[in-house]
Amino acid sequence: MGFLELFILALGLSMDAFAVSVCKGLATKQPGFKPSLVCGLWFGGFQALMPLIGFYLGSLFLDAISALDRGPVSGHGRGT
Repeated sequence: MGFLELFILALGLSMDAFAVSVCKGLATKQPGFKPSLVCGLWFGGFQALMPLIGFYLGSLFLDAISALDRGPVSGHGRGT
């Protein structure tokens, strides 16, 4: 994964987390430091955990997917 792809992934994750945190902040009846910290830790934890789960599940299916792989199409893919 190159820098551009990593940047686009990070941007998408951050926009998602920002939108959810704004909605959560608007719905909070008693804002304070501790509820904000707990909410931030939950959001940050899940944002970090989901790509790791996806990587793990993808690695479980690596052999099945590799068996169906026919290589790069029209010069697109790795090494071109």
